[in-house]
Amino acid sequence: MKMINSRPTKFCLTAAVAALLATQAYADLPDELICGFENVEDMVALPDTRWIIGSGIGDGFFQKGGLHLFNRDTATGRKVLLDMASTLKPQAPFDRCPGPADGEKFSAHGLALGANTDGTHNLYVVNHGGRESIEVFRVTATGRQAPQLDWIGCVISPETAMANAVAARKDGSLVMSASFAGETRVTPIAEIAAKGVVMDAKQAAAASKVVTYGALFTWSREVGWKKVPGSKLPGNNGIELAADDRWVFVDSHPGASVTLMPLNPAIGKAREIKLNFHPDNIRYSHDGKLVVTGHVATPEQVGVCVVSNSPHCAIDYRVAEIDPRTLSVQQIFDGTGTKDFGTATVGLKTPEAIWLGPVRGNCVAKGTIRPPDRR
Repeated sequence: MKMINSRPTKFCLTAAVAALLATQAYADLPDELICGFENVEDMVALPDTRWIIGSGIGDGFFQKGGLHLFNRDTATGRKVLLDMASTLKPQAPFDRCPGPADGEKFSAHGLALGANTDGTHNLYVVNHGGRESIEVFRVTATGRQAPQLDWIGCVISPETAMANAVAARKDGSLVMSASFAGETRVTPIAEIAAKGVVMDAKQAAAASKVVTYGALFTWSREVGWKKVPGSKLPGNNGIELAADDRWVFVDSHPGASVTLMPLNPAIGKAREIKLNFHPDNIRYSHDGKLVVTGHVATPEQVGVCVVSNSPHCAIDYRVAEIDPRTLSVQQIFDGTGTKDFGTATVGLKTPEAIWLGPVRGNCVAKGTIRPPDRR
């Protein structure tokens, strides 16, 4: 893996943002914008390092995206130049993969990390670029040097589902959240892109009104993909595993909720946690709480933003914290969308800040969580 040889980019709080802060006392705006990085829809913190790995979902057809690295100490970042040469051979247990994805079309949607016994991690990436798949990279971190990412295999997504997010269990198996799932083949986004289908704002809003349901799937090399019974939700989105790997927290964007769902219905009943916004991604924070991020807008408005491929979707966003034991909810950031940053889909809470990434935009953001008495 080689890094793009360019100077890290950093963009500090502008006068315009500062003025907006002064006039909106109850609104949250980022302290800092780190720009030059397109559509960082999801982020994960690499354990025991100062690095954050960010996705890059690509254009309006989720093609031609990538992966990014951000340094928490310097608040700088850079795009990763990945080696996706066709000569690379997949490694077990991902060796049933036909080969690397198309490096030019590859995109990165949902992310997940899984620890290996040798101190490395596997990075699992939901990819729509060229094919529907979970691409797997070995992440090696040494000292303060930037982590190295090496492609080691893939799992082709089931034909009847459109993947959104993924999580890795301790035994090496995977759990996938699909926003669309049915009994017949779902047209891959790359096929739609190849036909050049373009929707205007009105058509995009109409498409978003169609009630669609997703599901959860589990994967192991021995069994392959298997749908989780009773996992159907409106637009299944981000996921995180519970501590015992037998339950999963899954977002429903249209349903404005997070559901604690069993991967085996025999062990218990699902529990819904209602929210006052539409959640996208969910991430564990450094202190063990669940941080869920989403939109203070209708799914139709968000859909129009996504297909527009505009970096200036000024859609308000919200971040809440969920206690995984009590399931209590506390709002921690109430973001105002601006032309510089909006439509945040992920909030990653570290000891020093809340890091925010958008589905559409050229910046990631670093914000301060206000004390409870200021909310």
